[in-house]
Amino acid sequence: MNHKKMMAIILCMIIIIIGIIILTIFLIKINKEISETTDFEDVIYNDVEQVTNKTTFFRVDNCINQYISNIKLKNENAYLSINKNTNIEEYGTDSNFYSKEMHSIDKVFNITVFVKGYLRNEKEQKEKYYIVNLDYNNNTFEIIDSSVQEYTDATNNQIKEKYKEVISIQNNSNNTISSKEVTDFQILKKYFDDYKFKAINTPEVAFQALDTEYRKTKFNNSLEQYKLYIQNNINTLQDANIVKHGITKEDGYTKYIFIDNYNNYYELKETGIYEYTITLDNYTVQTKEQTAKYNKLTDEEKALSNIDKVMKLIDQKDYTAVYNYLNEDFKNTNFPTIESFTKYIKENFFENNIVGKIGIKAEGNIFMLSVPYKESLSTAAEEMEKTFIMKLKEGTNFELSFEM
Repeated sequence: MNHKKMMAIILCMIIIIIGIIILTIFLIKINKEISETTDFEDVIYNDVEQVTNKTTFFRVDNCINQYISNIKLKNENAYLSINKNTNIEEYGTDSNFYSKEMHSIDKVFNITVFVKGYLRNEKEQKEKYYIVNLDYNNNTFEIIDSSVQEYTDATNNQIKEKYKEVISIQNNSNNTISSKEVTDFQILKKYFDDYKFKAINTPEVAFQALDTEYRKTKFNNSLEQYKLYIQNNINTLQDANIVKHGITKEDGYTKYIFIDNYNNYYELKETGIYEYTITLDNYTVQTKEQTAKYNKLTDEEKALSNIDKVMKLIDQKDYTAVYNYLNEDFKNTNFPTIESFTKYIKENFFENNIVGKIGIKAEGNIFMLSVPYKESLSTAAEEMEKTFIMKLKEGTNFELSFEM
């Protein structure tokens, strides 16, 4: 290599080194200006915001109930490894926690969640507040007892500095965040349990959760009628469990359709977390779709559909609705008052009626329906049979009488 080439290479290297030095000085200067004019916490921390993501909401809810399960099992090592300030007296063996509302601050790899909810058993509930820290690096969580004041402050974006800190929570085998996704069915079950608790213990609150049109048509907007309905069906409601369900996503809400173990039909519309309206049957308010579906049935199918409705009304102790379907002459002759009709139904039907195979005969638009029914699925259960006479009328209407 000649002398000129060597000098050219050395000169290029000097220029590159000088460029690197200048760039480094420039970056240091820029970084200093940023650090002098910017609060570093503002770069990392977001404001406290309400939790509207269902995955996050029910993940936190599961963490709390995981912790409470250990308390109910008296697993001291487990619950103290999650929350060192546990007040054991607050938790009965039948208690569960139902989150009502959450606000959180996101710290990239951590999230601190301020939770308002209810510690609830079958008959009563106590308002309860927690702070739940989730550490996504270690996939762990911890729980801190909180207060209404601390929660209120959080909703106003006023929190203590310690809750802004990035934390590391070590795994202790009891505080692992579940990796299982919360299913739509699990969410529906929580909503149904929430409705049942309110209907039994605070019916005035549950009344407001009813679909507006349904509430008007079924109960004439009367809280007293609704309370009577709950009183008449309280045993069934307490034992009701979801056995079938379907879910559709509509514009602005999610619609859950489900049937319980007593073959009762429900429709629940969810517009937000624990924000829902509910209807308790599929016949009080006839939608256009339901009417169109009914009109496509044969007359025999219409009669069978109507008798299914009648038996469900009897099961739900909605005797007034059945009374209004009676043929006028038959009603005036045999049951001049709703009280006399109610007495007859209570003496001739079971608390809940399991309907067997219905026999049907037709004479024009009049049908004879032989309806066998028993009080349970047991082969030893008492069984009775009633023959109904049904006349189909215009639209979805019909009139009813039966053999005495």
